[in-house]
Amino acid sequence: MEPYHFDHRLRLGLLGLIAACMLSACDATSFTEAPSAICTESGVQCQLAKGPLGVCERAPCPEGQASPCFKCTSQH
Repeated sequence: MEPYHFDHRLRLGLLGLIAACMLSACDATSFTEAPSAICTESGVQCQLAKGPLGVCERAPCPEGQASPCFKCTSQH
């Protein structure tokens, strides 16, 4: 195998890898949206009333409210 062919194949492979990474199914909005203060699922980041980020966890539902219920709690 000549060095030129190896170099050419390597370049094509790297170009393909870069193209695949660029076209991957990464949701760009997940990096730009601010966390919500309202929790709708467990394990999601949320905004606590006093400012820091929290995490949504299951919580007991207030009387008369259908489950499941979630609450934004401190991460620390």
